[in-house]
Amino acid sequence: MSDRSNFISGRQTLLSAAPVFMLGLLLGNPAHGAAAVPWLNQPAAEKAPPASTAARGARPCAGNDLQIVAGQAGAYRGQATQEIRLINISAETCHLVGFPSAQLLPAGEAPQTMGANENAAHLTNARIDLEPGEEAVMLVGTPGTCEAANGPQRKVSKRLKLALPGGGLKTLEGVHIDTLCGRASVIKFHPVHNEAAAKARIAMAGPSLSQLTGTLSAPDEAARGSTLYFTVTLSNPTASPIPLAPCPAYTQSVYADGKASSSTLRLNCGAVGAQIAPNSSVNFEMQAQVPADLPAGGAKLSWKLEDGPGTGKLISLR
Repeated sequence: MSDRSNFISGRQTLLSAAPVFMLGLLLGNPAHGAAAVPWLNQPAAEKAPPASTAARGARPCAGNDLQIVAGQAGAYRGQATQEIRLINISAETCHLVGFPSAQLLPAGEAPQTMGANENAAHLTNARIDLEPGEEAVMLVGTPGTCEAANGPQRKVSKRLKLALPGGGLKTLEGVHIDTLCGRASVIKFHPVHNEAAAKARIAMAGPSLSQLTGTLSAPDEAARGSTLYFTVTLSNPTASPIPLAPCPAYTQSVYADGKASSSTLRLNCGAVGAQIAPNSSVNFEMQAQVPADLPAGGAKLSWKLEDGPGTGKLISLR
């Protein structure tokens, strides 16, 4: 066969292979060996919380108006977190201007006052109006990693006290707030309006980003002052395609010993046809800058899709 014939044959092979990745997505089964979707360097603004539609309460919430319960424990941007849920059990709308004054009550130690996190100072003035039956969530965070955390010692507080703006004190049992790696602070404070109804509306509206699942694959180690390359896999376990339009943003962070580096960027939706096909997965290449001033040792890499899943991995910085 001549060189020209070889060239034409090779060109035909390349052209016929080009649509394989997209065809695999449309059929729900990504092409065997298909490369990950390239990273898109497009910064995006973090999505603002929806504006409250609750009727404005004429009076501040008092202790008798609210039921205080411990919600889920988890993690957020390198912080170990504990939800505090405030439920309006009265017959009237009331309001909170900023989160209630809060103190941890560690066993055998003096009470510890919790303020707003340094990255969330605006929460001290955030007004929330609660109609009867509505809730607000106060998210308490503590540094999730430090050298001391590698040992068996813990400094867990299981009780806290809240002072309500309308008067009254509430003591809450059953929280889990570990201050071994640093002081506790309030990192989020937001309303949860008709949560059950909202979930029902989402289910009726059809496929949504919240139905995706996410996993993260990254090296076990990263060098400070370098770029960390990793992959996030988004999977659609449903029988319907999940649209990526409008294209969502994601927030990623590297957190180590009280310091964090975060960025919010746009997902490369165009490369996958602005959807994830039924019962299929798509791998997205990611990049995160690891600041040189982060301390060496254990760190947490976190990744969260706007209105969708979050994932992460513990890594070591050198």
